[in-house]
Amino acid sequence: MMHKWESVPKLISDFEHQDVGDPFIYNDFTYRLDEFDNVPPVIPRFQFYLQLSLKPLVEYLKTLKDGQSVPDLRQEVLNMVQEANTGVDDCEDRVM
Repeated sequence: MMHKWESVPKLISDFEHQDVGDPFIYNDFTYRLDEFDNVPPVIPRFQFYLQLSLKPLVEYLKTLKDGQSVPDLRQEVLNMVQEANTGVDDCEDRVM
């Protein structure tokens, strides 16, 4: 589908304000083949490159987000402090 030049500002505005939903759930970009009419091949190639690169990052970030709650982080820090204290005690015992 070709767009008239006078509609480009409206298209850009619509694209800038499109709803992508939950940013931690990757949804494949949908399109119609005719939307690539008269577009240099580098643009769709680059778009697909970005899409393929972005998908695993979004999935990884979602696993991080889902796995980190305040109680979990608190317990992790307390465990690290306990390990550090144990290491310090062990060093002091060897020195004395």
